[in-house]
Amino acid sequence: MNAALAQIQARIGRRGIAAAALVLVALFASVATPQLLGHRVAAALETISTADAKWLWLAGVGFLVSVAASAASWRCAIGFCGGRVGLTEACARYGAGSLVNTFVPFRAGDAVRIGLFARVLPNRERLQTSGGAFAALGAARAVVLGALIVGAAAAGYVPLWPLLVAAGLVAVGIGAAIVARRTPSHLFDAFRALGQDHTAAIRLVTWIALATAGQLAAATAVAAALGIRQPLAAAVIIVPSLSIASLLPITPGNVGVTSAAIAMALQAQGTSLTSGIAAGIAFHAIETAVGLMFGVASLVWLAPYPSPAARRVALLAGTGSWVLGIAGAFSATVLVPLV
Repeated sequence: MNAALAQIQARIGRRGIAAAALVLVALFASVATPQLLGHRVAAALETISTADAKWLWLAGVGFLVSVAASAASWRCAIGFCGGRVGLTEACARYGAGSLVNTFVPFRAGDAVRIGLFARVLPNRERLQTSGGAFAALGAARAVVLGALIVGAAAAGYVPLWPLLVAAGLVAVGIGAAIVARRTPSHLFDAFRALGQDHTAAIRLVTWIALATAGQLAAATAVAAALGIRQPLAAAVIIVPSLSIASLLPITPGNVGVTSAAIAMALQAQGTSLTSGIAAGIAFHAIETAVGLMFGVASLVWLAPYPSPAARRVALLAGTGSWVLGIAGAFSATVLVPLV
């Protein structure tokens, strides 16, 4: 955990952390007094209060699948470079980055992931190798995003211009793979492995596709919970919009940016602004809740313990609390209204 904290401080420094704290205070104040954000936000929050809780829980499952598949994609990319890490350990290292991204802007959690996954690599230039794996993951995401945009454009849901962004990222990845053949730099280890083994690229893209499918399922469930017509079409609009919005992570957890991107994307397709804002707030809230739970569980897993017995006790206690909390919340929001 000391390595994770060191990565955060190296990325943004103490002043950046202080700025993030101020932003979080402002966000909590806004949540506590939504009228400060205008009547549209207040109306959107009222819309969310009438949402179907069963669909919102399904959205949470979709986000959980997305996070787990994303962690597996990191494990896959690091494995190409000679790193060996179990799936549970990979989820914990990925989840620690998710927790940091929730509270710190500029996606400092990605730096944490690079540092934590670098520790399982055998070479001395492990940070370069891990950073290159992160870049390879970005190229794989661009491939999946491009395929999604092409399909959505063929169905008439979205324009083709976002494809330019994905195509640009894929072109950079192809260029990196070509350069990797001519240089021994460890920065290109992942691209070198992908260029030498085409099945490796298929495995990596498959994990990214599963993570994207989880996001699509979550977005579909959120839209259905709020009564937005054609929820799957809405989800196909939302996911590419979020991918583009994530290129500007200026707030902790991309708060505000995510909701605004979803609202504008849905409004352009004929959804009312109030429903669009409600969808954005609900989507981001559930995603953040899953990220927090996953991240806290990751810290419990990664934390040092004085003995194996103490570790088992802490993990069992954490798991029990987690299960009881979820069961209680599910009962209060879904089962009780059915009685």
